[in-house]
Amino acid sequence: MKIAVVGSRGLSVKDLAQYLPAYATELVSGGAKGIDACAREYACQTGMKLTEFLPDYRRYGRAAPLHRNLEIIAYADEVIAFWDGQSRGTRFVTGECERRGKKVTVYQWPPKIDCVQGRLCT
Repeated sequence: MKIAVVGSRGLSVKDLAQYLPAYATELVSGGAKGIDACAREYACQTGMKLTEFLPDYRRYGRAAPLHRNLEIIAYADEVIAFWDGQSRGTRFVTGECERRGKKVTVYQWPPKIDCVQGRLCT
């Protein structure tokens, strides 16, 4: 199953494995710094398939990251988001997943409160 791992660029997760479902067969990422780099590193270390969607600035200009995020949501079977409580991009992804009925698990990061699977931590 294709699991998108998204999150704020200023965050990192040391042990991504503990957040991934056992049925994950492919990681999907946006190829940016922070959480995206953690997904890339995990895939490289474990040999798990990785698909990265990079922003196409030539085609979309400043809106490229938004279009990239929509591609990630459409491609992935479910989404795991690590949110710093401020990132508008991560918040957009979680909201868009909820609007589309796509399963999304959000972890407030760094952990401040317990998160409920499938709901945004506030």
